[in-house]
Amino acid sequence: MKSLPQYPETCYKLLLEGFSGVFGHLIEPTVQKFTWNSHWAVDHGKRTVKLLGDSFEARKNGLEDTLEYEREHGTFNVLKRWTEERLPIYGPGRQFVADIERSAAGLFGIATYGVQLIAYVENEDGLRIWAARRAASQALYPSKLGVTVGGSLPTGETPLQCLIREAQEEASLSEDLVSKSAHAVGILSYVTTSDAKSARDSEAGLIRAEVQYIYDMKVGVDVKPTPFDNEASTISLYSLGEIKKALDDGEFTPANACLILDFFIRHGLVTYESEVNYVQIISRLRRSLGIHTA
Repeated sequence: MKSLPQYPETCYKLLLEGFSGVFGHLIEPTVQKFTWNSHWAVDHGKRTVKLLGDSFEARKNGLEDTLEYEREHGTFNVLKRWTEERLPIYGPGRQFVADIERSAAGLFGIATYGVQLIAYVENEDGLRIWAARRAASQALYPSKLGVTVGGSLPTGETPLQCLIREAQEEASLSEDLVSKSAHAVGILSYVTTSDAKSARDSEAGLIRAEVQYIYDMKVGVDVKPTPFDNEASTISLYSLGEIKKALDDGEFTPANACLILDFFIRHGLVTYESEVNYVQIISRLRRSLGIHTA
């Protein structure tokens, strides 16, 4: 993935019938490949793609019909990673207006959401962070480092519900521990574009606008996160020096490197006095996405 400071002028804006504002951005090659059916109104002059429908079900069915057709015809590589997992699409006032198959989110450049947990130990030995190494079988950033737990927020879950589930599935952390000890500390928001180098079976240039809900959890030395499913190969305790070296060596995925940097700022490890780009860094970690978000 590569950061995207501005949406390209050639992008098409995703609109929804009956709503003002923009819901996503499609790159021009994507628009040209789609077989647009009666569920859509496409205006090439204004560079807009409007999903028609006056209800949640109508919009959902329109997306499903369109994507199932393209999947059957092999139009897009990303649809080969079909998951049957639904991601929410929100409108004004956090109104739930539609949902979409997870693998297709990048085709429309909608806002997607995730949860991230940084579990850490702080005692006389200093501050140490539990970091998970992604499994080699992962399609995105195999074998790279990430924070303790992370996952996409699907339709029907709140961030905390998602975090509790992901913590159990990925790190064998109990619901009781996470619900009592994890603290919401804000968000990260950013826009990236896909590239074939970082993801298998992906079109290049797809826009991903993401919001990550962040949680910190201070734990005792008796808590040892352990991989449970196949998402992570190992979860290990790293000193600050080891974390900084891993950052310098490019061991972390780009998004997770930003999460670690944000952790450093929140815990006073990176300050105005120690970092000349302090204000700029904080601003860029919480970019305005320019589209509807929850």
